[in-house]
Amino acid sequence: MRRLRHTLLIAAVLIAHAAAGHAAWVVDADGACVERWASSDMLRGPKAIANAPLLPFRSLAGGAEYAWNTTEWWPYQIGILGPAVTLFSGAFGVLESAWWIGTGLADTLTGGYFTLAPVAATQLSIEPKVPTVVADVPAKTAAEDPCGRPR
Repeated sequence: MRRLRHTLLIAAVLIAHAAAGHAAWVVDADGACVERWASSDMLRGPKAIANAPLLPFRSLAGGAEYAWNTTEWWPYQIGILGPAVTLFSGAFGVLESAWWIGTGLADTLTGGYFTLAPVAATQLSIEPKVPTVVADVPAKTAAEDPCGRPR
């Protein structure tokens, strides 16, 4: 039992201090911005697996937050649509959590080379997450490409 606690503690420390969970973006010889495997990618899978158990709860909270802040539903529809969206978000969170675990296992076995786990799965967080089936979250447009050059 004591050995298991030490192993879990070491694993938690390694995951907590890991670098970003995505391949490194570099400029190749042709001047194109390409994604290349980096040693930090080996932690993609373990991060996705560690992040997956909290996802149903994060989705429940995100769905509740979305329902509460949707002003078009006030006052009468909130009693029906609010709980429905919250429960649907939680159910989708369970499905997405299974996806994160599956892709995390695949990334663990391949050393993160194929970057199978979604980027959101590799970013450890406890913030509420609104599922994309509930609300289409607009993509953020960046002023620069992934290599840091202006667009």
